[in-house]
Amino acid sequence: MPDPITRAEKVHIDERSRQARSTGQWFLENRTATHPVTHNNALTFFICGETAFADIAKRLRSAKHSIDIICWGFDPGIELVRTGTTWPRGETYGDLLVAAGKRGVKVRILVWYSKLGSGTAMNMPGYSHATNPWPAAPGLSDGNNISAQRARALTEDYYLRSGVQHLIETPQGQRLFGPEHMGMIGLAARAEYCHKWYKAAFAGTFDHVEIRTRAGDADAIGSSLASEKYQPGTLGKLEVERTGMLAVGTHHQKTIVIDYGHADGAHATGYVKGLNSVTDYWDTEAHLIEDPRRETGCVREAGEAVQVEANQKPDAGFATFKPYRDYACRIDAGGALAAVFENFRRAWARAGSSDGGGPPAVPPALKRSVAPGTHSSVQIVRTQPQENDKTIKELYFLATDQAALASGYLYIENQYFQYQEWSERLIQARKNVMAAWKAGAAKAGKSKADMPLMHVFIVIPVPERAQMVPRTYDTLAVLGQQSTMAGQSDLIDRENKKQHTGVRLDDMGRPTGAVYAKPAVVEYANRIDKPTIDALEKQFGLKVVVSMLQTSGISQRRMRYREIYIHSKMLLIDDTFISFGSANLNQRSMAVDSEINFATNDARHATDLRRRIFGQLSAGGFDGMAGTRGDISLTSILWTELMAKNALSKRNSKAMVGFLLPLWDNRSSTMRLG
Repeated sequence: MPDPITRAEKVHIDERSRQARSTGQWFLENRTATHPVTHNNALTFFICGETAFADIAKRLRSAKHSIDIICWGFDPGIELVRTGTTWPRGETYGDLLVAAGKRGVKVRILVWYSKLGSGTAMNMPGYSHATNPWPAAPGLSDGNNISAQRARALTEDYYLRSGVQHLIETPQGQRLFGPEHMGMIGLAARAEYCHKWYKAAFAGTFDHVEIRTRAGDADAIGSSLASEKYQPGTLGKLEVERTGMLAVGTHHQKTIVIDYGHADGAHATGYVKGLNSVTDYWDTEAHLIEDPRRETGCVREAGEAVQVEANQKPDAGFATFKPYRDYACRIDAGGALAAVFENFRRAWARAGSSDGGGPPAVPPALKRSVAPGTHSSVQIVRTQPQENDKTIKELYFLATDQAALASGYLYIENQYFQYQEWSERLIQARKNVMAAWKAGAAKAGKSKADMPLMHVFIVIPVPERAQMVPRTYDTLAVLGQQSTMAGQSDLIDRENKKQHTGVRLDDMGRPTGAVYAKPAVVEYANRIDKPTIDALEKQFGLKVVVSMLQTSGISQRRMRYREIYIHSKMLLIDDTFISFGSANLNQRSMAVDSEINFATNDARHATDLRRRIFGQLSAGGFDGMAGTRGDISLTSILWTELMAKNALSKRNSKAMVGFLLPLWDNRSSTMRLG
């Protein structure tokens, strides 16, 4: 049975030259009726929040007609451009949008909100949490006078005049504030500002600014999950994985479209991002160990520390939010904007809009023709259970199949690596390629050993929760990389070595009468075919490197190390293909949460991104050079060597070079959460 994501193409062979030309399929060509491929897009790529948010701020300030935003979370108090060290360090996102509304620009914001989930996610400061920051709030009450600077001034004046301490709730937790705490007054002002901003926004008192929220659809999510190869854990196995997906399905998309219908779309621009619109995600490409431009005075960072060996003491305690890494892409006046806007229009209408979400017609400028090779071909893909759309998953699988045909590289940088079905797809694709090579190699005097290696670079953080360790272990184990999850590997080994008598034994070896059963995660892991590193290379022609990122620097008068939290969703293949956006490599993003990604086969951008990314991670040590087979093979060696050198530097309390380290997680769990 043919794969529905691929399109068969008849290729004719020239009778004289006995040659034919064909191209690889990088787009979902069977889905173009609903997910068109457009060829007139100008793309600009941003790494990390500093440059991406600065560009967004510039475009918001110049908006003439409309601003349409979809986001997982919205923080009115985030400063998109930061020049100071205390809040507000610059103009806030909330103030930028209010200013646009006062110019007559129609501003629409659609945010995910769930009574069950948002309080934990804290994705709407001042609305999902921190909703009663002041015991009294004079002078900041309606849309006409709300601003970050005014909030700061009023807060300072209030606490200086009151002469007493107040326990207030901030986005970073409860804090005791009084006149002697003026150095921390920015937190109090920020909390008050965000709360009042949301009150005004939902009351409709800001000029031309409208906000809506949306929650997950449990019925649609259940239908989407039904077709998944591996079903989430259920209460029958004492797991809440499925229950959490159904009850707290999120809307995880992050896009902006500006001036879509203005001047026939001539100045339309938009963004597809992984970056969330909350303050945690602002960081620079330098990923400094401490940076006062990131949030300060943080409760959670007081206990933050990277994992250490069992005989070592964690080096905990930081003053600012941890470094964050992610990407954004700007699309200027291209046809892909029509798909991004259409996604917004439908979602806005479902959220209860009275105007149907705006004009359905594609502006003429977005349909213009351009000279071949001057712009980028783009396809917008989504996960949207409410519309039975799983094209992100389809595109991931298609791109993986294409990557497996070659002997170049596949680079994944993702917040989660918890989708076993994807790892299995890669292994099966390489099996098919190796079988075809073996069948044809003999005629050419070649053997399987002559098959060039495909290099797979995986850059992920340690899972944010211990319950996410098992799914990460499973996905890595398919690729023979389970040893990176050291704690889970040890747990599985211990459970497998236990004496199995059919009943549990007490400490004296006496039967207790209780039937012994291995934990479900252990039984599951035992069924996974785990290739050795040698087999991975010889049988599948794969060379896999798995990394995590940390930064080093002097803090508190000593060399210290800190996790760079990878929020990225990057897929980069063979200097040919790029896809990223909001979707993680886990079941939530492939089947549960609404997501939106873009994809392009623009080799110029793919090559440039590879050089930028590799160069950043290695502090300029290597960038893959020209991207030839030999260059990538050498880069893999240099990559592995740098990880080992950095691990040694950490053990000796020395500065690392760049950010690369071997992935290592000493935690374990018998509960799965994906």
